[in-house]
Amino acid sequence: MRSSLASLLLVLGLAGPASAQGLFGASPYQPPTSDKTGTDPLNLQQQVDVRNVYATLEDFYVDTTSYRHAVPLMARRLRVVGTVPIGFSNLTGLTEGGLSDIGADVEWTPWLTRRGGLLVAFRTTWDTATSDAVGLGTNTLAPTAQFVFRFSPRALVAPFVSYRKSVGGDQYAFEVEDTTAGASIVWRTTERTWVSGRARYVIDSRYDRRYGDLSGEVGWMLLDRVSTYAGPTFGLGSDEDRGQDWGVTFGFRIVP
Repeated sequence: MRSSLASLLLVLGLAGPASAQGLFGASPYQPPTSDKTGTDPLNLQQQVDVRNVYATLEDFYVDTTSYRHAVPLMARRLRVVGTVPIGFSNLTGLTEGGLSDIGADVEWTPWLTRRGGLLVAFRTTWDTATSDAVGLGTNTLAPTAQFVFRFSPRALVAPFVSYRKSVGGDQYAFEVEDTTAGASIVWRTTERTWVSGRARYVIDSRYDRRYGDLSGEVGWMLLDRVSTYAGPTFGLGSDEDRGQDWGVTFGFRIVP
């Protein structure tokens, strides 16, 4: 009986040093804490991002500045993330601004190997906007899965898929139900610089739309734990369907 119990614990990853303390404990394949770029989705370190995203569609625009703080738990196998955005937009015909929809996420790495792993995330936004121009008027839930494959210590590709659904909200809320699939590529050209790209394709089931976007980013370390990054986004799809014509992102990141 005792040997059977020990075998079961080993299978579940709950006993023995080789098990790396199970699905919520330290793993020998975790990315090193010496990487302070914040470019590896599997590297669940503490991280602070302050960034501005500007997006435009025809004569309309949305300009959002957000503070995002990520805190690791369970030996960096789990991370909780909070985002507080402030936005300005003319989507209602008038230029309005204020607090946008606050975000709260949970990220988990259930599977890690020497060459990559799996990130599972549960992402949410909450109806906290103080203006209709910068919020959806509803809460959203978005389970997400992302595989990460490392070609080398400095290069990775990370395909992902997510499903987003609106929950609650008032009678005038913007209903959401879409599926997003895509991939990110990161190349660390040196220890202190990187270039990345992302492609997304969105299937909007609620409004029967298909669209996507392509974005790029260049980043570099200003200090040992502080970096900055910037890059453009270009919308894809028909004039009636696409989510944006183009956009620009600029930000700073701290990985303590």
